[in-house]
Amino acid sequence: MSTTRQAPDYGRPEASMQSASPFRRRATIPGLAAHRGTVLCGLALLAAVTCRPAVAQDDPGPDLAAQPMRPPTVIWCSVPSGDALYVSGVTRLSSGSFMAARAYSGRFGRTVNARYGLHLNLEGNYCRQSGNRATAATARAAQIGRMAARNLAIVSVGVF
Repeated sequence: MSTTRQAPDYGRPEASMQSASPFRRRATIPGLAAHRGTVLCGLALLAAVTCRPAVAQDDPGPDLAAQPMRPPTVIWCSVPSGDALYVSGVTRLSSGSFMAARAYSGRFGRTVNARYGLHLNLEGNYCRQSGNRATAATARAAQIGRMAARNLAIVSVGVF
């Protein structure tokens, strides 16, 4: 004897009769599946036409790629704040680019903020560049001399 099991109907009206609700009825429109396919293909085509391919933003354009890299530079940073001048040592950067100098300046600002409790703007330009170490050391010494003449304390930031 074979027994077939029926799923319980849980009191649903669909189990015994057609629903009178207009939301549960499916209208069968001829070609509806083809219409959905056309709409989906149209949306895919629209997305393909309007979307640009991903391109790395840091890549230089063809005209910039031919330009040589800037030579290494010597840099030092300082910021007067209150009754002190915070100054770094003279150091050499491997690239003389604007971005490398600004990154070093931001690092100087973060270090001074962390060590001495100041609130420097991290996007500020606190560094000066020079072509060689002698010129940078002379300019740094001149600024330290001017600030010492104003009775400002000279604070060496040290390694950062």
